[in-house]
Amino acid sequence: MSFPVEFRKNLSAVKPYVPGKPIEDLERELGIQNASKIASNENPLGPSPKVIQALEKALPKIHRYPDGGAYNLSQALARHLEVEAGRLLLGHGSNELIVRLGQMVLNPGDEVLYGDPGFFVYSSTALLCEAVPRPQPLRDFTHDLKVFDRALNHKTKVVYIANPNNPTGTMISLSDIEAFLKSCPPHVLVVLDEAYYEYVDDPVYFESLKLLPQYPNFVVLRTFSKAFGLAGLRVGYGVAHPELVGVFNKIREPFNVNGLGLVAAEAALADLSHVKKVADLNKAMRRKLFHGLNRLGLKPAPTQANFVYFEVPNANDLYQLLLKKGIIVRPMGPGALRVTTGTEPETANFLKTFEEILSQ
Repeated sequence: MSFPVEFRKNLSAVKPYVPGKPIEDLERELGIQNASKIASNENPLGPSPKVIQALEKALPKIHRYPDGGAYNLSQALARHLEVEAGRLLLGHGSNELIVRLGQMVLNPGDEVLYGDPGFFVYSSTALLCEAVPRPQPLRDFTHDLKVFDRALNHKTKVVYIANPNNPTGTMISLSDIEAFLKSCPPHVLVVLDEAYYEYVDDPVYFESLKLLPQYPNFVVLRTFSKAFGLAGLRVGYGVAHPELVGVFNKIREPFNVNGLGLVAAEAALADLSHVKKVADLNKAMRRKLFHGLNRLGLKPAPTQANFVYFEVPNANDLYQLLLKKGIIVRPMGPGALRVTTGTEPETANFLKTFEEILSQ
């Protein structure tokens, strides 16, 4: 018997998100311990000890609803970013913000631009809102905003730009972004997704927040999931025009950031030395991965994130062979792999194991 309720027709095109394979699944399947997961761009050092202390103190209060206005975290973020608290969006990860922004402006038949390959949620948001996804090809693994500029038309409503891009790790300069904003019609919402902001060390990247006063159609998104190590608590934030923030607060779920997430994010902001430690380790392991893959005859994309992307002709086979060795990476379709920077032992083990697999 078929299900009696008729679902919205546009949902047939929406595919579920497939996360990286959990360590627990692989260890159970292979009967092993100490598997290595370098697939989901997680912070291998975990959160600051100050975060753990703050969470332990907050645990007895989880029977209370969190502060729906997130006052303490908003004030801490405003100081950290040097912006007005009225410009802040807070969400259940930046993923929620990506979806909500689409829901705020997209109507059926509108068009959404984003880079290809790019983050899955940009296309799924378009389909959810009955809009048309229009992926734009990367050039040398990198966004070419001149291509985006030529693709703009009267139907374009949202442009998502991941910088650095996921899955390639490449970045574009602030001057390129500003040039695109100047040419972009004001009715188009330009969403700059800076989930990997803390890992970038190229000086031409920074200061995107300074463009916000000049371009009210511009939004910058960041997250506590990556360098801050709070992926399991799901706290993301954005900075935008106050009027956009007001509309967002109309449609977001009540208490959309949980109480432990609010406490952890505030504590994480109080220990930026830990974030620097994470970024320094990432830089060293990113370099090690890049050089190691080059030595194996591969050509990884020039990354500024906490992962390395490289093309291989048999990605799914290599992924399965690595799984059998207790190493989880991320296949990006049939022709590429993405490997997260891990600890020194994890990185060395991956390169050694991968070389052995390729030699066979």
